[in-house]
Order: sequence, then C-alpha cells, then structure tokens
Amino acid sequence: MEKYYFEGYLRKEGTAGTRNYIGVVCSVICSSVIANDISSKVPGTVPIIHSNGCAQLGDDFQVTKDMLVGVASNPNLYSALLVGLGCETNQISGLLDSIPKTKPVEGIGIQQLGGGENTLQKGVHIAERWAKELSDKRERLPLSNLTVGVVSVDIDEESLEKVHPVVGKVIDSLVAHDATVIMGITDTLAPAGPLLSERSEKKEVRAELSNLGEESYRKRWKETNSKVHAARNFSKEEKDLAALEAKLAGTSTIKGLLAYSENAEECGLYLTKASSNLVETLSNMISCGCNIALVVSSRGTLTGSIALPSMTLTPKSADGGAFEELVDYMVTEEDADIQSRNVIEELIKISSGKKTALEEYGLGEFSIPHVGTTF
Repeated sequence: MEKYYFEGYLRKEGTAGTRNYIGVVCSVICSSVIANDISSKVPGTVPIIHSNGCAQLGDDFQVTKDMLVGVASNPNLYSALLVGLGCETNQISGLLDSIPKTKPVEGIGIQQLGGGENTLQKGVHIAERWAKELSDKRERLPLSNLTVGVVSVDIDEESLEKVHPVVGKVIDSLVAHDATVIMGITDTLAPAGPLLSERSEKKEVRAELSNLGEESYRKRWKETNSKVHAARNFSKEEKDLAALEAKLAGTSTIKGLLAYSENAEECGLYLTKASSNLVETLSNMISCGCNIALVVSSRGTLTGSIALPSMTLTPKSADGGAFEELVDYMVTEEDADIQSRNVIEELIKISSGKKTALEEYGLGEFSIPHVGTTF
C-alpha cells in the first residue's frame, strides 16, 4: 500500500495542525465586536465569533460551551484568546477550566477591564506576543495525524451517482492509512440509519444508528426535556436517496456516533450530528478535532469555515457548474481508483498549506447549532 504523508504543525499533545492560527474567541455575542476588532489588528489571527452565550440555559448552553472549548482546543490553533463581557452565562472562567492545558490560552473580560477600548488594547497586546512565537516550520507527518470531516450538502441523486464511487474510496483509503474520518449525518442521510448500523461492531452504536429518525429534527423548547419522541416516517424516496448517500462513507467499519464536540477515541470512521446549516456542521467538526474537511456538493458552496480548510468536491458539469471557481476538485468519468488517489493527493496538498478555493476568497464563518428553538 502506498504511504502518504503531509506537512503539518505537530502539537505538544501529539495532534497536528494543518493551519497555524491564533484564535480570538468570543464567549458571548456581546463581546463579538471586540473579538473581531482584536483579530483585525493582528496578522495570523482568526475571529471565532457567534450569536450565543447570553442567558442560555440547559442543553443549549452546554452545546455552546462545549463547542467553544473544542474550537479553542483544535490543533489548527496555536493559541486561543477568550474574550468575554462579564455578565454572560458562558463565563470565561468556566471555559478556561475546561480547555486542556496543552497550548497558550488566556481570557479577558470587557467589564473587568473597564470597557471596550481597554479590552481591545489588552487583547492586541496578548495576540501580538503570540504572533511573535508563531513558526512557519512544518513537519512531515503520517496521515494518522489527520482528522478529516466529511459532509454532503445540496446533493441530488444524479450527483451522488457520479461522486460516491470516488468519495467512498477516498474514505476507505484514509481509514486504511490510520486517519480519522468524521462524517456528518445530514437530514438526507438519516433514513439510512438502519443500513449504516450494519457496519458497526458495537451493539450500542448499532442501536443509535437504527434509531436516527427519532431525533433528526430541531425540537421546540417545550419538547427538549421530553423523554419520548415519535420517530419520523421516511418515504421510499427518502430512503432510496439516503441509501445512495450512505455509499459516500465507503465500506469501512463505523467506530462510533459522536455527539456535538465529542472527539474520536481512536482512528477510524465515525459519524456525527450534522445541521442543515453547513457552517454549523463545519463548526461542530472543528470542535470535534477535525483539522481539514471535505465538502461534497452538487454545485459547490458559497462559504466554508473559519480555521478549518474545507476542500469542495463536485461532479463535473457540462455547463461548468454554478460556483466552479469555488470548487477544488471535479469528479469526471475517469476511473474511480485514479480519481480517489487524485483527491487524496489534493487533500494532502491542502493539509500541507495549499489554500482551498474558499480560503483564497476569504469565505469562512463560524456558527453554533441550537438543540431546540426558544418558542
């Protein structure tokens, strides 16, 4: 078997970054402007801003906290500066206590520092100090240091027929090289839960996958604490499309079903929850430890994720496709084995520093999903 390597940033705890950013992370929407301003003044930083953190309760609060802890811990960040207001539910102190002490991490608060201008100056001072420590040196590393997020978005039956032979082989090859692959369970994939359950050796994982339809929708607030949820009745058309989409996951054994912000315990293929919002899904993949993502689409996407290079793959279209300039690889009628190797080689180039099309255009966002609506 051909051996693959990439050039990455090896971290102290053994993980590796495909990028080497300083993250400026707001704990709450109220500090997002200051966090963004700090990042805008220091090269090498990325702003992790969102609309959550204020007066959140229960599961939604826990999702917000866990995702920010996961993002700050992601190996694509050399360090993380947490910026809070001071009165939010999602306190800086709680985040600092939960983030593993494996990288430089500090927290500052607007109220504690006496206003936005003081916080801006303090944040810039910290970020500039870290920026001087950043090194461009990459090391040759095996694919076992890669955690690859995979998600399909706006995919149709015709496109799936064209791309699944290639993507499935890519995932199987990554797993064979001891990489970790985390595939998002989209709404269209959920009906294939019973089919996917046959690929796990663990009883509890098979049970979870068999019951995917029970909680594959966003619930009203009054329903979130209910212990009984009616399973969805999927149509034959939904099941047929899901069975086709399941082929994207190749043939490897499914090791587990990850919750929001849960990291894989070992290498192999995992599934995780995916929102209908691509940015939310990619943001969750960052918090799950992914250091690169593969987005499979019928026509390309208009945005990716902050701090997570997202390689876009589509089928080649006769008319050139809607967003051809934002696509990194187009699947043709060429042999699937040859194309799967081409995709992996492109994935390795991106992991080693080559910018994705979305990165070239500066198209990246961050967003935290909600467990339930507030009405």
